[in-house]
Amino acid sequence: MSKFKHSTDLGDVKGNIEFEDGMRGWSVTQDITPYLKDAKEQRDIGFDKKIHYRKFASIPDVVAIEVMNKYGINIHDPEVAGDKWEMKKFKDIIIKEYPYLVVST
Repeated sequence: MSKFKHSTDLGDVKGNIEFEDGMRGWSVTQDITPYLKDAKEQRDIGFDKKIHYRKFASIPDVVAIEVMNKYGINIHDPEVAGDKWEMKKFKDIIIKEYPYLVVST
């Protein structure tokens, strides 16, 4: 009977890995309250036409990990970040599944 369990706490991100007799699992949790607050504040401020940069959304690490696992889009990969079509897919996913994180569309 083999058994392995590991937990890590990186502040706002916590992770667990477990393995026991062929059964394995992992989980990552994060307090996304600061991201929700930031997205709301940015929406309330609105878009400043003097600034040529528009923030799309506030993306917590747990959401980036979930999107990577469900759709294979790794937003932290520089090749993905530079790929117009992958970024469009990513934005569409965020708008549909995580609208509360969107700052502007």
